Amino acid sequence: MGKGRYSGRRVDAFVFDLDGTLVDSELDIALAANFTRLHFGLPELPVPTVTGYVGDGVARLLHRTLGHDNHRIPAGSPVPEPMHAEGMQVFADHYGRHLLDNTRLYPGVLEVLRRFAAFPLAVATNKPRAFTDAILTGLHIDGAFRRVVAGDEVPARKPDPAHLAAALEGLEVAPEKVAMVGDSPNDILAAKAYGALAVGCTYGLVSPGRVRSARPDLVIDSFAELGEMFPARRE
Repeated sequence: MGKGRYSGRRVDAFVFDLDGTLVDSELDIALAANFTRLHFGLPELPVPTVTGYVGDGVARLLHRTLGHDNHRIPAGSPVPEPMHAEGMQVFADHYGRHLLDNTRLYPGVLEVLRRFAAFPLAVATNKPRAFTDAILTGLHIDGAFRRVVAGDEVPARKPDPAHLAAALEGLEVAPEKVAMVGDSPNDILAAKAYGALAVGCTYGLVSPGRVRSARPDLVIDSFAELGEMFPARRE
């Protein structure tokens, strides 16, 4: 059952996270991370374990997955730089070739993006640009966004609000009239720090409990609910 029309502050632009918000990329990310572990002779991790490490960019993902139950690394120590650098290359090569094997749009995404076509829409993701472009283009939604800013294009990624500011550059929309939609505490914290409306998604890669614990202004349990909450065009 939908949550009905939002009656709070006016929203004139939307910024979206990518993984866990627009696209369900869980399996392809986990497969690439486990391929990288196997490269180093480490056993595969359960998909939910890998998913729990997603959200802060590829570099941190690999620090976490390669360091998980790795007897070669002392407890509490970071992954050695040579291993991490090699892992980054292995992951990038594999993921770049397989990032659309299983990744799909969440239900309702295409319809809501069409409904919101009159709004300035942007993407702010901690994912690298090459992967981001490949997914947006491969799933045929690249034309929906006026701005796309990836994690390797900004000095500080989400939860730093500067990432949102970069995604909205040139769109001439005040922070208080922006809605940031994402499934991670990083998205919610960035929105609040920027002064935007924080919309948390409970259907994505992060557990609903973690999403709610970040205290978003609104919560959606499906992407379709976003289309029910806001008018099709600015009024």
